[in-house]
Amino acid sequence: MYSELSDDDKEMYLDVLREAPILPFSNFVSRGDIPDRVDIARVRSYIDREVYRLVRQTYRDRSSRLIPILGSAGTGKTHAYHSFKDKERENRKKLEETPEEEEVEVSQIEPVDWTIIYVPSPPASIRVLLHVYTCIIEEVGPEILDIVSKKLVVDKWGGKKGGIFQKPKLDEVIQKGIREFPGVFADCVKALVTYQLDKSKKALAERWLLGEDLETEELTELGINSVVEEDDVCLAMIKIITENLDRVLILYFDELESPYRMLGEAAERKFLEILKRLYNEVKGLVIIIAVLKEIWPRILEIADQPLRSRMEPEQDLKPFSLNDLKIFYSKTMETFWDDNNLNPPLYPLFPLNEKLIEMIYEKTQGNPRNSIKLCRRFIDKVVIEEMSVEELMEAGADIVATAKPPLPEEEIVDFSKPREIIKKTIEEILAEEEYVIDVNPASVAGATLKTIIKIGEDKGKDFKTQMEFKFMLGKRSQTLAALIEYQDKKWGLEIPSIKTFDRSAGVAGYYAAKRLKDALDEKAIDAAILIVPTGSGGAKFEMILENNSEIHKVELDNDAGEKLIANALTYPSENGWEIARIIFSDIGDYIPPEEEGLEESSE
Repeated sequence: MYSELSDDDKEMYLDVLREAPILPFSNFVSRGDIPDRVDIARVRSYIDREVYRLVRQTYRDRSSRLIPILGSAGTGKTHAYHSFKDKERENRKKLEETPEEEEVEVSQIEPVDWTIIYVPSPPASIRVLLHVYTCIIEEVGPEILDIVSKKLVVDKWGGKKGGIFQKPKLDEVIQKGIREFPGVFADCVKALVTYQLDKSKKALAERWLLGEDLETEELTELGINSVVEEDDVCLAMIKIITENLDRVLILYFDELESPYRMLGEAAERKFLEILKRLYNEVKGLVIIIAVLKEIWPRILEIADQPLRSRMEPEQDLKPFSLNDLKIFYSKTMETFWDDNNLNPPLYPLFPLNEKLIEMIYEKTQGNPRNSIKLCRRFIDKVVIEEMSVEELMEAGADIVATAKPPLPEEEIVDFSKPREIIKKTIEEILAEEEYVIDVNPASVAGATLKTIIKIGEDKGKDFKTQMEFKFMLGKRSQTLAALIEYQDKKWGLEIPSIKTFDRSAGVAGYYAAKRLKDALDEKAIDAAILIVPTGSGGAKFEMILENNSEIHKVELDNDAGEKLIANALTYPSENGWEIARIIFSDIGDYIPPEEEGLEESSE
């Protein structure tokens, strides 16, 4: 143990810990966009085997599969994605190193190419397919358009050059493509052919294929009537891509309970319908849905029988064993020492010891997230507060008690109870899960609508809401994020198609404002709320707002967006309240939750 370390060594290692900008075990919540550096694969090995089996089957027959992965809060649902991503990189490296002509022995598992794509927090039912499509493009890269368009346009539809001066005729190639992909696929075919063969319009076609909004004149130039954000067109593009990639795509849907959490049963049901469409209509997919174990019965209740019958058996994420926790701790510390250019201490559990690790395990029941939290707390005590290990062991029980470990017994939701009681129980379970809030258009739209619904119901307002409100602009269908009807007035809600609220919406802000203007001009709505990042502007954007006083602009930065989303189910944020007050003008000024509590107690 510590006796193996000299006093100088102990002090050196402790000094490094004290001066480190980031202590070990600081990240106890996995994020889809930040890789986890340490993985204990044993606890998940049976799930890995099952997923790889499904990948091989899908590679052979191109039929899609759907598998649920269940786990309580903190058991590693998001972390599982990162482990699959690491395996994907290893697999890709092996494939690249294996000569194509090298035969695989019958006893060996054939090499299979696959890519896993993280689909974060399903954003209610607002443009979910566009969300999935965007995730595919961002993960695989825009070069996916080159791969697919070359395979179809050049190799299959005769888009090869016949000679130096002989170019393929676009219309003939397009017609060949439409014969293979008719109907709703037609615009996708036109865009792919134009992208591959027409240099003058390639950039325009690429913008359409990437889901950007185009002006009517630009669409006319391409000979296209639709936009990718329309569900049917978006699904058509996903189908074309998956059918023409020589690999399996794994879609990893994390936090499947989010639609219910944000917008209730209707949103969850609609999202499950979209999952079913992906499963039924798209080839070459393995769909993984990661969901809180305690919420799974609720999702099964909402899902229809055809979807339930198509699912593979559920796979449960298991907690750490004591040995897993020791290995995880020592690997994490080894990574920390390596980052600081130090050889690890001879005693791998330094600055803690085996008994403290056992104490952590006993109190957390092996829950990875809670174990990580307590490791960090214990290290803090030793390093920052300079407690000795002996003192820490004496105080350990009290320290652990403040960490709110999970109950050893799993809480059972009784679905025979009235729906409101069930809902309350589910909300309590969801509250225990720690979400990484991703402030994006979909999550902001969902939280805004949830806030409006909550305030409207609390204030006894008679109103209706609708997600994904569609209206016709000539022959084209346009979609707004939501519609709110109150006192014979229709309010449209829209948010630009942006990645983050950290910077100006740019041209996307103009297009969002234009969609609202079009809806107003078509009498589809009477007034509108446009939510944009703080500082969004531009001449055309400002002109639309100046000439359309019915459009109410609301600015949010990333922090305000996080508060809006985090508080949507509990007590509205100030920004959420002000948005609702645009519609419900008589609800009064915002009262912070602390002040409201004081007012109630004084009555």
